[in-house]
Amino acid sequence: MTIPEKSRISQGQLMFFVIQSQVGVGILSLPNKLQATAKGAGWISSIIAGLVVQVIILILWALCRRFPSDSIYSFLPKITGKFLGNLIGFAYIGYFLFSAGTVLSAFADVAGKWVLQATPRWALLLLTLLTCVYLVKENVRVIARLFVISSLTIIVMVILSLFGYANANYTYVFPIMEAGWVKIIKAANDALFPLIGYEVLLVIYPYVEGNNAGKLKAASLGSMLITLFYTFEVFTSLIIFSPGVMPSVSEPLIYMLKGFSFQIIQRIDLIFLSIWIFIVSTAIVSWLYMATSGLGRLFHRGEHKKAAPYAALIVFILAMIAQNPSITDLFDRMIRIFHYTFVIGLPLILLIFSYLFNKKEGIS
Repeated sequence: MTIPEKSRISQGQLMFFVIQSQVGVGILSLPNKLQATAKGAGWISSIIAGLVVQVIILILWALCRRFPSDSIYSFLPKITGKFLGNLIGFAYIGYFLFSAGTVLSAFADVAGKWVLQATPRWALLLLTLLTCVYLVKENVRVIARLFVISSLTIIVMVILSLFGYANANYTYVFPIMEAGWVKIIKAANDALFPLIGYEVLLVIYPYVEGNNAGKLKAASLGSMLITLFYTFEVFTSLIIFSPGVMPSVSEPLIYMLKGFSFQIIQRIDLIFLSIWIFIVSTAIVSWLYMATSGLGRLFHRGEHKKAAPYAALIVFILAMIAQNPSITDLFDRMIRIFHYTFVIGLPLILLIFSYLFNKKEGIS
């Protein structure tokens, strides 16, 4: 497929695209989940998860580099045939929409609990989606430029988190190997899912300028920076809250900042949440763009912006359904299965098939 010049992005912008696609709701509750399984070694689990992500990115890159001018929606028919390729592409669209709905639902739960208690859920979801759709309708370059700017807010989040070190107690993480390697690796599996979003590489790869090696470096660096950010936040939470307190603290980072105030600023946690809301919105934009890109190719002759309204409607419905805790748990279990299927399993199978049958760009 031919990419217009106005839609091309640099490798640096790809790095920020990956960063903003990976940062999501999971960072707030991740320390609690990792401590429950890995105890004081939760931060090690985060690093292991990041290393696994690097391997997965390598698989995605190896697949995309065989079709450098095509997104997954374009090269699927070349590997599996038109009918099956479009069918799998439609399944990917469903995965991207479901992921967006899950992220939006979790976002609404946290925002409604901490900031906008009196705001109806439907209003919060609608306002968020209207903002996201406004950006999703633009081309990749416009989205990438905003992602570059919004990534700077992560630095602010790190700075705000540093205030917690005034009350740090490093003995809380000892003995580090208390849980044992089996549970540390099990916790790494839990840490893997808050890091999802790097699969955006399957969609925007052809829009990135430069050689294949440079694209791999950009995507890997972006994911590595997010892994370090997550690990830092997990470690910070582990040294602030004692092992006895952590199980009852669902969002440790917010609780930590809620206890700090200055003469001018009374609620640092609200500043943190305001920045976090902006960051999560960009993650939803990324998921929506991945879905609308496929819908546009299948139904609108490549005009993805025509698919944005009804894609957002589907995401809205999914987020409204996931109000009950039992439904939320079901969605979480489903997203894990979908992640293994669409981000690890299928790309690996497609990569093997592309080599076995010599399927690559320029060869039908």
